[in-house]
Amino acid sequence: LRLGGKVVNISDVGNSSSVSKGESLEDTMRCLASYSDVLVVRHSEKGAPDRVMKACPNVPVLNAGDGSGEHPTQALLDLFTIYKEKGQKLSGLSITFVGDLKYGRTVHSLVPGLALFDDIKLNFVAPPSLQIPDEIVRAVKDRITNITIETF
Repeated sequence: LRLGGKVVNISDVGNSSSVSKGESLEDTMRCLASYSDVLVVRHSEKGAPDRVMKACPNVPVLNAGDGSGEHPTQALLDLFTIYKEKGQKLSGLSITFVGDLKYGRTVHSLVPGLALFDDIKLNFVAPPSLQIPDEIVRAVKDRITNITIETF
């Protein structure tokens, strides 16, 4: 890596570590935190990065995706791409999300990110069974007042 960092990959943790003997995620991450400057957590369980943050309060934890929950690191990249492609602005945009909005963790993180900017219009288009969760819309309603939800 360019900045001299090293990666400790534990993607096969369930088969090759104490996790297979019953060690919790929190215990594993506390051990890794003792010799890490930053923990980047990508986990299949929704809320896993929050558990790691509570278990390791003195080490920064980056959420690289948690099940159907969130993917804030991807949201940062998406915001940068929109900024770059739309003439270095994020305010005054109309953005439409189409597809699986219920389990799409990138959408769950990008919508609150967009709420930081002015005059945003959001359109959500999905089948009723895959529509954007109400809690995502409620969380941004005070900042984004122009929200349309359509089904197909």
